[in-house]
Amino acid sequence: MTIIATDLDGTIYKGHTLIDGVKKGLLKIINEGIEIYYTTNNSSQSPNEIKDKLENLLQLDIDISKVITPLVIFQNLYSDKKLNIYIYGSDNLKKYIKNLNMNVTSLENAEVILIGRKEENNNSEINKIIKNVSSGKNIMCLNKDLTFPTEFGEKAGNGAVVKIIEDELSIIIPTLGKSGNHYSSYFIQNKITVNFVIGDRVDTDIIFGKNLNAKTFLVSSGIKNYLDVNIADIQLNKFSDVVSFLTKQS
Repeated sequence: MTIIATDLDGTIYKGHTLIDGVKKGLLKIINEGIEIYYTTNNSSQSPNEIKDKLENLLQLDIDISKVITPLVIFQNLYSDKKLNIYIYGSDNLKKYIKNLNMNVTSLENAEVILIGRKEENNNSEINKIIKNVSSGKNIMCLNKDLTFPTEFGEKAGNGAVVKIIEDELSIIIPTLGKSGNHYSSYFIQNKITVNFVIGDRVDTDIIFGKNLNAKTFLVSSGIKNYLDVNIADIQLNKFSDVVSFLTKQS
């Protein structure tokens, strides 16, 4: 069986708008018996919220086990560890982590700091995090995306805050996103052999594909890349351009 992993933001949709040709392309892929994993670095919404969004946009039933986000990776790694955790992020993120029976606590009492995304960054809070990490507190992040695509252009992402902290302290913060080992290890540990990875970002999607030894398609429908686009095996305009190639393989 052929298995693909496709990115969402900038590949399937932008904000709440499907990219042209996506629905028709996905239906053709599904009808060919190709298995699809929906992979994203988005952690401001729960996996179930992303599933609901996909179903509403595509008018298709989506298997929740095929929606893989950094929160799925977090749950896989830490759900049995009962961490005291401080979260820089949205209320939705805090609620999700609390529902995993984690103790979401103050910065002073936390064992680990988790960096997510807020609609508006809080510089005072970021400075307090830097002070705590410089004193030895553990830190990790959900992803390192500097921006993410919307219908109205790119907005600052998780990685904007991560970069501030990394640059200030000259450290590398471990990530649960696609560019990190934990994300690809999830697929390897669960014996999911991905043949093709599709996405709009070299630094996440294409690196993820390379970590899985999959053939990679870079589409130009999302963000502007700052890494060499030639790292990808094939460059195309949008998701629907990939379909004819995939259906020939199945």
